[in-house]
Amino acid sequence: MPIKILSPLSTVEETEPLIKAGAGEFYCGVLPEDWRENYSVAASLNRRQEDTPVYNTSPHFKNFQELEQSIAIAHRHTVPVAITLNEHYYSRGQYPYLIKYIERALATGVDTFIVGDIGIILTILDMNPRVKIHISTAGTAFNSSSVHFYRDLGASRVILPRHLSLEEIGQVAANTSGIELETFILNSRCANVDGFCTFQHGLAAFVPDGQDKRDYENACMMLYKITASVKGLPEAEAEQVLREKVSMERQHFWSACHIDDRPCGACSLYEFEQMGLAGVKIVGRGNITERKVKDVQFLQQALDYLHNQKPSKKQFRSLVQNLYKKLYNSPCLIFKCYYPSVLLDDTAREP
Repeated sequence: MPIKILSPLSTVEETEPLIKAGAGEFYCGVLPEDWRENYSVAASLNRRQEDTPVYNTSPHFKNFQELEQSIAIAHRHTVPVAITLNEHYYSRGQYPYLIKYIERALATGVDTFIVGDIGIILTILDMNPRVKIHISTAGTAFNSSSVHFYRDLGASRVILPRHLSLEEIGQVAANTSGIELETFILNSRCANVDGFCTFQHGLAAFVPDGQDKRDYENACMMLYKITASVKGLPEAEAEQVLREKVSMERQHFWSACHIDDRPCGACSLYEFEQMGLAGVKIVGRGNITERKVKDVQFLQQALDYLHNQKPSKKQFRSLVQNLYKKLYNSPCLIFKCYYPSVLLDDTAREP
């Protein structure tokens, strides 16, 4: 089956425009007022606790009634909808609330739960064995063995972590059977391992005076500088030694470039189609509708070109990179690339 574009969704009004743009699946969150009232900002329900200060938007539906309306619209177009319940773990005391939450979500007709905590996976399947389970990046599936573990647990899809390289994703796909795979492709390329992260998203209240709020949306987004120390060497020489290591160089990139500065992996759609991945996910539940639509249109245009024109790898890369520059008014840079090996591929570069 052709690869699907997974779009974020947070309002009823944007459902139709996103489907028209090319969204093949939706994922979304609901953060009811009673959760906000009972738990502090540090207690997350779905890794997106607060509104997005940059855009003054919410990454959540306000309630299950709104979600049900969007699902009805999506289902008329045969577009499935997944709800995020993807915190890394939940406390025993939260389970009575979570069970009621799951019941309310099931009543809306939602197709899928995106989950990372094994206890919640088993709870949902006990409540409704027919509902689909997609394993969040919180599930830390780094290889085919862990993917098969989740398959045997009852999951129908695994969302691969954002730190995996294109080559590693290819290895997982080649050695996986009986379960779908999905990967990220656009916006907010986390430089760390999502499933091991203990930072809470949305703590922009602690922005120092004079600083850009965007730099402090999440603790891991604070701009920083890496310095090195090697015994017996001056700082400048020590840093030069460690810069030769890939991990050191990558951290220097992220100290100079914000991780939400439109990182992109669209060039890799060529390989993802060959790998047989089920879908590619756009990050940005809290983005404004216009940006969500533009992101979906960008990927849909790339896929249309791939399917209809049957281009070579070089032709496809060229089209995607030029389209990215045109739509986002930004050059295609290796440190903003989800899968930078595509920009180093001699077989697909312009002469």
